[in-house]
Amino acid sequence: MPKFSFQMDVRDPPEQVMAKMLAFSERRPEIWPILSARQYRVHALGPRNTADVTEGSVFAGLKTWERVTYEWTDSVVRMVVVDGNIYLPGGTLEFRVEPHGDGTRITKDYERQTKTLLGKCVGAVLQLTGGAPIKRSFRKVYGGLGSDG
Repeated sequence: MPKFSFQMDVRDPPEQVMAKMLAFSERRPEIWPILSARQYRVHALGPRNTADVTEGSVFAGLKTWERVTYEWTDSVVRMVVVDGNIYLPGGTLEFRVEPHGDGTRITKDYERQTKTLLGKCVGAVLQLTGGAPIKRSFRKVYGGLGSDG
C-alpha cells in the first residue's frame, strides 16, 4: 500500500494553484500533461465543490485510469478513488495549499491500496521515490519551484 507525504514550494500564488487543480474543462489534459486526453472525462460537477471525473495516464505504453471524486475547500483538494484499473476504491490523495513567501506551499498526502501487479509496481516506485513522478508533473504545471521537502 503506497502511503507517503511531501511538500513543494512553487512560485504561483495559491489562487492560481487551486485554479489549475480544479480546472475541469476540456483543457485539463493540456494543463496537466501527465493526463491522457483520451481517458479524461467529467461525469458531473456538483453544486457543492465536488466533481466526478475519470482520469488516466499512459507511461511506457502502460495505461492507468481511475474514476475519482474530487472534493475541495478554498485551500484543500481531496481525491477519493471510486474505481480504476490499478487501485482499490477508497484510496485518497489530499493537497493542502497555503501561501509561502511570494508563492505557495503544496503539501500532498497519498494513501492508496493496489489491486494489480501493475499497481504494486507503480505504488512501489511512488513509495520509494517519495512521489518523484508526481513532483515532476507539478514542476511542469506550476511556475518554477523553490524547494521540495
